[in-house]
Amino acid sequence: MRKEEFFKDAVPNSNGPLEGIRVMEATTAVAGPLVGTLLADLGAENIKIEQPGTGDMCRRTGPFVESSSPLDSSSLFLSVNRNKKNITLNLKSPKGQELFKELARRMDILVENFKPGTLSGWGLGYEEIKQVKPDIIYTSVSGYGQFGPRSPKPSYDAVGQAMGGLMGVTGYEDGPPLRAGFGLGDDLAGWQGAFGSIAALVYRMKTGKGQHVDISQQDTILYCSDWGVMSAANANYQWKRMGSRVPGASPYNTYRCKDDYVFIAITLDSHWARFCKIIGREELIDDPRTHSRPTRAENWQLVEEVVNGWVKERTAAEVVDTLDEAQLVCVPIMSFQQLIRDEHVLQRDMVVEVEHPLAGPLKLYGVGPKFSVSPGRVRMPAPMLGQHNEEVYGGLLGLGSKEMTALREEGVV
Repeated sequence: MRKEEFFKDAVPNSNGPLEGIRVMEATTAVAGPLVGTLLADLGAENIKIEQPGTGDMCRRTGPFVESSSPLDSSSLFLSVNRNKKNITLNLKSPKGQELFKELARRMDILVENFKPGTLSGWGLGYEEIKQVKPDIIYTSVSGYGQFGPRSPKPSYDAVGQAMGGLMGVTGYEDGPPLRAGFGLGDDLAGWQGAFGSIAALVYRMKTGKGQHVDISQQDTILYCSDWGVMSAANANYQWKRMGSRVPGASPYNTYRCKDDYVFIAITLDSHWARFCKIIGREELIDDPRTHSRPTRAENWQLVEEVVNGWVKERTAAEVVDTLDEAQLVCVPIMSFQQLIRDEHVLQRDMVVEVEHPLAGPLKLYGVGPKFSVSPGRVRMPAPMLGQHNEEVYGGLLGLGSKEMTALREEGVV
């Protein structure tokens, strides 16, 4: 299918299926902000609140792009916080808390990722916000959730990976547990937060009722653990670190060629027979050690030896081209330098460009889900600290210039 055919029914200038939904977030780092970004990518209007003067901790996290402002040059912040408006607000001050509630009255979804109990201590928890906005969807993201013995404990991305089971099965058997390359403890919690918020929004559309959505990094990683719980609880299976292999198939691994690595996945018996003919090892098609998927998985060392012996004599491009031609699964290991130039990625708008007022043109990742009628898009860059104070406080709350001046003098914004 051609791209134009897929989008033939698209609404002109669509912002996404959530257009008309208003989101406010009091977030920092990655997991909480990503909830708001995903909603904004799908068209929601997003207002991000940051502490006056200091802002989100990610504003100080490198690597940095060229910019005249230190607080607006973090590649992490610029990537994660696109499609948002930004206001500053001191949530510890009584006046700030009053303004927070006034803004919450006008929101559909509120996202926060403070340590559980923090916002409640400031009079801004779910129970307090529900009093001024009964149908609010209040999404909280934390390490361990809003209840449970660990709920008060702080967390970071790697903590979620460690406590959710991912780190324990990542790495090689004779090496230490490893954090995944991406921040999956943060990222997946962000996806779960957005998914949960949208589900609660649908429920509100049916019933008129809002609710508190509780997202835990530990829960999220465990929720993505495939057969982990099932096999441990019901099959007495100890899932060990095994690099890129999986226990139920072989070959299914990364392999070193002359110049680089490739990933090969052969799971069907017919594909194994095809592969054996390509490498000149037809005798392994009916060999009782390798004739079926279970026997190949059981004798994976033999399979690995055979595959490694073939690929090490060839370049990665030769291996990929040969197996591609035979319609077998084999891919190179892509770097981000390659991805930003990859024709398939570019055609799918997964690398897009926005114009930042200080940093200039910036390339960043696009919107993942594709909607044929109401496509989402990256509409604007990550905001500068307090960039939309006048627009939001004046436009939504009707505050005048004198009131804004007073708020600045008091350190509220």
